[in-house]
Amino acid sequence: MEEKFKKYLPDNAGEYYDSKLVISILEQELSKGLEQIKTEVNDAVVKVTEEDIKKFLDEKFSEEDPELKERIENPKPRSEKSVIEWTKEDIKEDTQRFVDELCANRYCFNSYTLEYFKRYTTIVKNKALQLINIIESIGTKETTNIKDLLGELDINLDEFGNIKGEDIERLITPTIQNIEDLNEKINKANNLETYLTFKISRESLLREGISENEIYPSTSIIIKGLYGGHRKGNVPISDNQEEELYKEFKESSKKFARILTNL
Repeated sequence: MEEKFKKYLPDNAGEYYDSKLVISILEQELSKGLEQIKTEVNDAVVKVTEEDIKKFLDEKFSEEDPELKERIENPKPRSEKSVIEWTKEDIKEDTQRFVDELCANRYCFNSYTLEYFKRYTTIVKNKALQLINIIESIGTKETTNIKDLLGELDINLDEFGNIKGEDIERLITPTIQNIEDLNEKINKANNLETYLTFKISRESLLREGISENEIYPSTSIIIKGLYGGHRKGNVPISDNQEEELYKEFKESSKKFARILTNL
């Protein structure tokens, strides 16, 4: 158990606590009431538009390097001579053109950059809201609509609706992580200065050998696997789930070994 939870859950993590505590801890950790937390998460949106960004970048271009902007917008015609016939002046001009294009990239906008922020924040926002709903349902003892989800998360409430300390931690931690991640990305996305230095495109991902899935969080609030079962922003798998997954892994390994020995 993390140190910060010990002040709320002084007894054994496997003990049951009043379900109201799960809401209380979230409110204390975020220094806000539950309704305010929900409102702020719902209101967290990427407000800047492509037009806003393009206008800002164009103004910055004029402000920071008007001479470069002039050269980019009114380039000298390329020499029509063969490369082997180029003069020193031709080489100098071509080199300058190459350097200019690199420098001007600071003021270029790729639409995928904004798409990335919108998609990323939508994922963590939905996860945060889903987790807050689970916390509220448990805290108010209105869990009828989430019974299947609690089973998937391996969260077992007692007959009075109380919850184990370890499960309180399993819910609170990813909730806060997703809210913090959401706020960080929203602030970055809505800051126009971001688009001067942060560039991303599908082509750049391909060049780096990175798939789109690798740059976004998982959409699920839990990943049932030995690898990824404790990924940040997700409800960590329970000890029981981890033990079951490990048994399945060992059994699969034995079957694979038997196949190899029979080849």
